[in-house]
Amino acid sequence: MSTNGTNKKKIQPSYLDKRNVVNKAYLIEPIIRHRIQDSLFYKQYLYLTNEATILPIIIDQINYIAGTDSIGKPSPFLSCLFRLLELDPSQEIIDTYLTQLGYNEFKYLTALILIYIRLTSSANVIYSTFDKYGQDFRKLRVKLRTPEFSKEGLPINYKLSFMDEWIDSLLNDERVVNIILPRLVPRLSLVESEILEPRKYYLDSDASEDDETETNNDIHHQQNNSDDFESDSD
Repeated sequence: MSTNGTNKKKIQPSYLDKRNVVNKAYLIEPIIRHRIQDSLFYKQYLYLTNEATILPIIIDQINYIAGTDSIGKPSPFLSCLFRLLELDPSQEIIDTYLTQLGYNEFKYLTALILIYIRLTSSANVIYSTFDKYGQDFRKLRVKLRTPEFSKEGLPINYKLSFMDEWIDSLLNDERVVNIILPRLVPRLSLVESEILEPRKYYLDSDASEDDETETNNDIHHQQNNSDDFESDSD
């Protein structure tokens, strides 16, 4: 009796990285991709745009972060991301979008390029780029897929977030703005392989700054109390 069939080891299929595709627009699932291409926003603003003409559209039309709403309508943020994946700009253009020539003025452009880098770049590039924005606390509006209701019964369509929270969700969540993110190599593995430097934490500096702030506040509070006491005695 032949035992070749039973002795063969099962070979686990290697993980197929989604980033290794010819057309990077395929990183977005087909049903969302087709809805974006059929949307009025894509046909009106993004069709036939290039790396230069898409920039003012991103700046003028994107004022919140969102994926698709409850009926599947794609947001301007998701549509512009899809168009960038279609264009596949060079690394120099992506760096210019991200740094904005040192001014760093348009926060939603920064958020858009960060998720583009998360979708298309390698793990070491992602970590090294995101570390530069770990101390970015600019406010971001995030549109909820379905509205929530306050105690008064009023619908709440947006929530407040920050740039560092956006980066944290890109690193830790499997799905962001209704897009499945490619698998990310753990940072510890890259550090052990000496491909990436260990992460730098800013807790000590923040703690010292908080202590100085509390000390100044206490001094100011004591001065105010003394002033109040004198005015009462008068």
